[in-house]
Amino acid sequence: MTRVRDPDFSRGRTAARAGSCAWLLLTGWPLWPFLATGPEPLLVVAALGALAVFAACWVAIMWRMLSGRAMVPRRWALAGLVGAGLALLPVFGEPWAYTSFVFAISAFAATLRTPAFAAASAATAVGESLALLSAGVPLTQVWWLPLVVAAQAVAVYSMKHMGLLVARLNTARAEVARLAVENERLRFARDLHDTLGHTLTSITIRSQLAARLATADPARAGREMTEVEQAARRALDEVRHAIAGYRAPSLSEELESATRNLGVAGIEVTVSPADGPVPAAAETLLAWAVREAATNVLRHSRARRCWIDLRVSGTAAALEVRDDGRPTPLPRTGPEGAGNGLAGLAERVGAAGGRLEVGARPEGGYRLYVRVPLETSTPDPAGAAS
Repeated sequence: MTRVRDPDFSRGRTAARAGSCAWLLLTGWPLWPFLATGPEPLLVVAALGALAVFAACWVAIMWRMLSGRAMVPRRWALAGLVGAGLALLPVFGEPWAYTSFVFAISAFAATLRTPAFAAASAATAVGESLALLSAGVPLTQVWWLPLVVAAQAVAVYSMKHMGLLVARLNTARAEVARLAVENERLRFARDLHDTLGHTLTSITIRSQLAARLATADPARAGREMTEVEQAARRALDEVRHAIAGYRAPSLSEELESATRNLGVAGIEVTVSPADGPVPAAAETLLAWAVREAATNVLRHSRARRCWIDLRVSGTAAALEVRDDGRPTPLPRTGPEGAGNGLAGLAERVGAAGGRLEVGARPEGGYRLYVRVPLETSTPDPAGAAS
């Protein structure tokens, strides 16, 4: 099964990775005073090499944490980062002690489980403090360092678990959308089976009987085939009625279904009903528009809120569905690049003399607007293209 990539998630992950790389600019603080002292060339090469290892391990840890394999950390990268950090401590001195713990705490949070993370954070606070005190830094400039390390450890740990919860929520919403479509397919398959099962069984039995009687009793075989023809016609009528019922939804039922399905996906729905009853000539088309709009919000918008407004005037009925999400490109399979659902809706609305407008809102989100004139009857849904 092909995995669908979520553009919002991909953009957020890319931004987070870029931000983690930008943090490496902080290493310029201890590097600059070190170079300003005019050290030996070999020491410069060794320091730059250790710093390069430190940076590479940091990027490797952050890259894995912000990927689909976050639960499989790169422990070799953590070992390289800690080793390079300790090697640079006597070289860069005090500025490095004030800088390196920022990277160490984040790397520990990304790689270690909770008990090991707590122990490593405590060891970092103690080690950095002792290194500063042994370098002659007065206690008045060191006492606050363990507090800062503890605060960062709590913040990073909380952000890590928040990220895991967001990832699980994103997976759950995608599963809700998939199950909604799958349940609709199963419902239609079940209805079609219940409708045709008995009739097709009868056709099969009568056809077999007519085949056996073709030579022994041609007259009866002819009667049986006449019954088969009539049963086939009834089956065709049943299929047409089933499809018409499937494709002619009720507006109230579609509003209730949209509110329920979007609510399950965590999307708050506000419905503004019309001032008066919606005429039957427009109700079916508006019900189709509600179903298509709710499906698109559920599957493509990444929205948190959705507004459904109904309006009826003396000459037309209108529906407007808005959301506050970031619409992703819909499948370009229909005419003029529209998806199959929107293409079918556009054909129905156009056949009724109405107007369909879809597109992104200037203030953000997506908008679907349908206007149906009341003097034009809704076309037969069985004849509309899907």
